[in-house]
Amino acid sequence: MEENQKISKVLEDCAEIAEKIKNNPYLVNQKIELNIETGKFDEVLLEIEEFVRVRVNRDQNKISLNIGDVEFIFLKN
Repeated sequence: MEENQKISKVLEDCAEIAEKIKNNPYLVNQKIELNIETGKFDEVLLEIEEFVRVRVNRDQNKISLNIGDVEFIFLKN
């Protein structure tokens, strides 16, 4: 159960960040790159897959997702 909470926490954190960026008139860049540890990247892909309800290519090293008009780019480190 604890592992599932860790996984779901990634997109929840991104949503909170997106909300703060959207509400800050000084911030205009709405693109964020996040480096994810190789061992954790598959977990992030799974969470994204569950969120968008579409299968993602597990062989990719980069995936992007728009949350609240902010583009989050997840990179396998």
